[in-house]
Formats: sequence, structure tokens, C-alpha cells
Amino acid sequence: MKIFITLLTACFLSGSVHAASLDDDVQRYAQVFADGKSVQTELVESLAWMGISDPRLFDLIERRVRDEAEQSRYDRSKKNEIAYLIRALGFSGQTKYAPVLEQFLSDPVYARYAKNALEDMQNYRKWNPVISNRASFNPKYSDDVNRILNMLRAEDFLLKRIGAKRVYFSNKDAVLLDTLANEIRASYTRDDADSEVIDAIAWMVKALGAAKQAQYAPLLQEVVAQAKNRKIIKYAEQALERSR
Repeated sequence: MKIFITLLTACFLSGSVHAASLDDDVQRYAQVFADGKSVQTELVESLAWMGISDPRLFDLIERRVRDEAEQSRYDRSKKNEIAYLIRALGFSGQTKYAPVLEQFLSDPVYARYAKNALEDMQNYRKWNPVISNRASFNPKYSDDVNRILNMLRAEDFLLKRIGAKRVYFSNKDAVLLDTLANEIRASYTRDDADSEVIDAIAWMVKALGAAKQAQYAPLLQEVVAQAKNRKIIKYAEQALERSR
């Protein structure tokens, strides 16, 4: 079973698994969480960009949290696993899990994760339908690429930031880089009082620069010359410097 979970995790994180529907995604994840065995942290974290809200999966995670949190607090590896599972409940966007999270708000071991999960929950309630919207999926691209495209094209800049981070850390597919470039062109001259919007634009610039592809250098130079916000300019300067 351990080998199966390792291979399944690798497939999820590489984006090589194609699901016919969101229900297939739910079933694959539920299969891993159902047996109560340890789950790799990377697989738990991947729920942050899958767009899944289905209780069939998150009920399993909630049960693990309820059953194992107390006994796991004295075992470092198990404690970390439960902490990530607590955080993952926020990715569900389902307020039905708020009561169990609230139980941990005064817990010295798990409070930070519960607090973050409750904050995430409100955003993921809006985001998950956008991330997992298969009506916008292009069959030419993997499910992972399509989900990132949904994030980058979203109106919410916080969700754009998650998409940009996915590009920066794990997936530099050509269509994602072209989409990043388009999103940057449409937004880099903003100078919002909202620091989260600026941070999202800066991450888009950083992700594009990390690809180190010459065709995007003129855009990054344009950002340096014409952007109004110093943070955005700084990220573009750094991206150009790294590409030399």
C-alpha cells in the first residue's frame, strides 16, 4: 500500500493523471485517505489547488483529525501530518468543518493551522468552483495545467497568486507562461492600496522570470520602465538579472 500511495502521489503532483470528471478526482483522493494510513504531506498540500469541496473526501480528513489529533501531538511526524490535515479542511471551502477547527484555536500545538484553515475556508468557498471548472478545460492540456489556467484567468488576484506560485514552483508549461505574460500586461501598471493585489502581480512577474525565456525579457523590461509600484519593479529587475 505504501508503494501505491507513493506512486499515486507522484502522479498527482506531476499532473500526469487525467480525470474524466471532478468526481474522479474525489474518488482518487478518497481512496488514499480512507484506510487511515499516513499520507504524504505533498499530497495533502495539493488539495490547495485541486478545487475539491466534496464532503466524501473531507469527511475522511475530519475524522482523522478528530480521532488522531490528541495522540499525535507527542509524535513529531504524526503531529505534522495532523497539522496539515487541519489546514486541509480549510481548502474544502465547507463551513461544516468550522466547528472542529474552532476546537483547536486555543490549542498550543494546532492553533496556527486551525486559524489559517478558517481564514482559507472563506476564500476556497469561492475559489474551488473556479479552479475545478471543467467547462473551461482544454483537452490539449493536462488537468493540472487547466486548473492553473483557471486560477490565472480568475478575477480574484489572490487566486491569481496561487496560480503564479504553481507556475513558479512546479509547472512552466508554455501556455501557462503565455497566460502569465498576458495577465501581467493587463495589470502591471496598477498601484493599489491593496497590498495583496500588488503581491499577486509581483508573483506573476516572478513566475514568468523564473522560466528564463528570452521572449519574455522585453515584457519584463517594460515592467521595469513603466510599472508604478516599487515592489513590482523590484521583482521584474530581479527576474531580468537572474535570466542573464
